[in-house]
Amino acid sequence: MTIPEPPRPSSSSANSGAPAPSGIPPVPTPSADPAGDAARPVSAASPSWWRRNRLGLAATAVLLPATLFAVGWQHWHLIYDFGARPVDPIIVAEDDSAELAGASFGPVRSAVIEDLSGLDVPDGTRVIAAAVPVEPGPEGVSCRRPTLTQQSSGRQWALQRSEIGVPDNADEPEFCSSDELGDYELIAPFVLPDDVEGPFWLDVWPQDSGGTFLRFSIDP
Repeated sequence: MTIPEPPRPSSSSANSGAPAPSGIPPVPTPSADPAGDAARPVSAASPSWWRRNRLGLAATAVLLPATLFAVGWQHWHLIYDFGARPVDPIIVAEDDSAELAGASFGPVRSAVIEDLSGLDVPDGTRVIAAAVPVEPGPEGVSCRRPTLTQQSSGRQWALQRSEIGVPDNADEPEFCSSDELGDYELIAPFVLPDDVEGPFWLDVWPQDSGGTFLRFSIDP
């Protein structure tokens, strides 16, 4: 049996704008108007991160240097400002005394301690002890522990008392207390290498004297 072919639409009917068969959506015809395409809105690009945060960055640029300056100034003031550390020595002649902050100090005695029994002293070292008479005056005086400095080199040693086993003694303290109104003596032992030679500076710094301190020369 021969099956006939389906009829083909003529060219005139294909371009006549007849509706498409059911179920097939019509194909939109592209616009031929270039002006219409240009009139369509174009979405603007989002601003960059730098533009969005420009106010915060400007504030940081202003505040950060100011903060660093304030912190640095406070640190300098605590360490180097007048009164924060001893900077102005008063040289006291040997076997002499001096007054500062309403109190009298000296004359200073010093000696090398020969009997070290019962003390915890490292090998290759020796102990130098200084005694500083103090007349605190009617209002008392406060001062830090004395320090010892080699005059020729500037090497400095801190007082070591409990570290080597010297017991506390209220009559022979290692620093001045404003609560003590009677006369007493500061006893300041220092542990030095055997090869270190004098003369030395013994520095006594009353706390109410600003940056001024007393400097006694000793050579035990």
